[in-house]
Amino acid sequence: MATDRPDDDEEEEEKVVRKGEDAKAHKELNKLSGDNEGEKEVDTGKAQNALSQLSNAAEAEKLAKLEREKELAKVKIDKKDVELIMSEMEIDESRAERVLREHNGEPVKALQYLIDSK
Repeated sequence: MATDRPDDDEEEEEKVVRKGEDAKAHKELNKLSGDNEGEKEVDTGKAQNALSQLSNAAEAEKLAKLEREKELAKVKIDKKDVELIMSEMEIDESRAERVLREHNGEPVKALQYLIDSK
């Protein structure tokens, strides 16, 4: 005589054996939710605050990168300097332009950087 009671399903879910990465992930989630001290509820305020901080940090980083790209785009570079760096260092044009812009259009400094970074 089989009866389907909701309690039976819940008991089966609690008895699931976790192995490997699944066990690690489950353990980490329990730590985050405070389940290690018998608590069953997640502090939603703390979780929302943490997510908000992550979102703000990601947005700030994105804006900083965009600002940096705008600054680099303003740097004047000579096409001959790009060709020189490309031929001497055997790198593609976009990399040569980027390094040259990062060093204010000064080919000597750009070449020194490339030599030191290899």
